[in-house]
Amino acid sequence: MRIILGLLIALSLFAKENTIRICDDAAEWPPFVFYKRVNGKVDKKHIVGALKDMYDVIFKDLNMSYKLDLIPWKRCTYLVSRYDKAKKYVIFPGIYSEKRAKVLYYTKPIYYTHQVVWYSKKKFTKEKLLHILKTDPNKLKICDVNGYNIYFYYKVLNLNKNKKINQEATSQCAVLKKISAGRCDIMIASKEAILGYQMIGKCKIPKDISYVPYDKLKVSKFLLFIPKSYPHAKELVKKLNNEIDKLDKSGLRDKIMQKWLKTQ
Repeated sequence: MRIILGLLIALSLFAKENTIRICDDAAEWPPFVFYKRVNGKVDKKHIVGALKDMYDVIFKDLNMSYKLDLIPWKRCTYLVSRYDKAKKYVIFPGIYSEKRAKVLYYTKPIYYTHQVVWYSKKKFTKEKLLHILKTDPNKLKICDVNGYNIYFYYKVLNLNKNKKINQEATSQCAVLKKISAGRCDIMIASKEAILGYQMIGKCKIPKDISYVPYDKLKVSKFLLFIPKSYPHAKELVKKLNNEIDKLDKSGLRDKIMQKWLKTQ
């Protein structure tokens, strides 16, 4: 009985006295975390986004406070991974790797990003494009960004080895303009990233541009990482997993994503 009472007291103190420090990338990652825009100007006093909304729901439900800072990404991951020395940040979101798993616990996926095929509605319907992707993708003019990895195109679309992919563009937004102008047919890229960058004015998607999901394309899972050296690490992971389950079962995560994603 005394042991149980002691654990309950410890949990209560953990919930009420600790502010969970979370870090993310200062470069911003819309629509998930980014600085609020006021009349087109960056307001660094206010962080907004889909992930920020999820944090608000999670920590309110846990009766815990948290603080989110956007700092250089390498510094963020380092400070969480070395909590034993830094003793500052407790969480960062990211993709699983064996290197991270050695020093960090991780939760269930809290959000996902989806690769899609971007195209012009002036040239294709979704049905026509999907038919070509499945039957004769080599006839498509494919473009991507200079320096980006393009090898996955050959695997996913089963392209001929001698098929050329144009990589003259300097950004994904520039590729979308080329697609709109008829100089390219498609590009494969993250739905969330491109819609997010339009949200903060870093990309203007032409009106004729849309996207279509394709079942062979990558879905990236983003987890919350917690240092194994954090005294309450296992307990926090368990609490966060329970909250993530609630977001899923209630449909709230989908509603939050719909709020932030501006679909074409």
